[in-house]
Amino acid sequence: MPDALAAALAVPGVGWLLVAALAAGLAYGFAGFGAALIFMPVAAARVGPVEAVTLEACMGLASVVTVLPRALRLADKRDTGVLLAASIIGLPLGTYLLKVVDPALMRWGICGVAAVTLCALVAGWRRKTEDTRGALLGVGAASGALGGATGLTGPVMILFKLSGQGSAAEVRASTIAFLTLLSMLLLPALWIQGLLRVEALWLALLVVPVYAVGALTGQALFRPQMEALYRRVAYGLIGLAVAMSLPVW
Repeated sequence: MPDALAAALAVPGVGWLLVAALAAGLAYGFAGFGAALIFMPVAAARVGPVEAVTLEACMGLASVVTVLPRALRLADKRDTGVLLAASIIGLPLGTYLLKVVDPALMRWGICGVAAVTLCALVAGWRRKTEDTRGALLGVGAASGALGGATGLTGPVMILFKLSGQGSAAEVRASTIAFLTLLSMLLLPALWIQGLLRVEALWLALLVVPVYAVGALTGQALFRPQMEALYRRVAYGLIGLAVAMSLPVW
């Protein structure tokens, strides 16, 4: 066994990382969101924000071959393209903040964003505005900035799509497509800022397969008519991850 892989296995709390990766994959596969909201608070508490963002980006690669192909058939490709183009604007700002902001403060930020998103989702907030080009550009840029800084690529997009009037199947598919492709953009953005560390990549070899199994299982379980149940389970997992990962512990 390579020494680097052995070191990854010896990381304190690696078991919690694997549990969080499995839960994140299950949520992402059946609900179309929640992976980063579940995984990032736990990972940031165990290995630090920079390594956690790297792991989240690598998990996005697994989503490309697990849940993305099916999602692309139902997603709104035009809107997804606009969102991705705008996210490229926000990513450099986000990864720069990840580089310069104190890790402890970043952990609080990750937990705070996850908690606020969860509260908004549970409250059932809904908007009445249409998905205009300007709105899509704003959501994409904000998602890129937040994702680069915290690894949480989803909160802005999730609130935007789930508060709209789209069908459950289309919302789920479009969210998966955008978040998966945005996660892929994180890796080069981290590399440009000098934040891509070999140790985190070895740890990803442990985390990514577990996440992939969860994503495939969640996708197999998804039934549009049971969307309410899936959302409640995802909300519960997100809340548990936030509570367990507060920097006060």
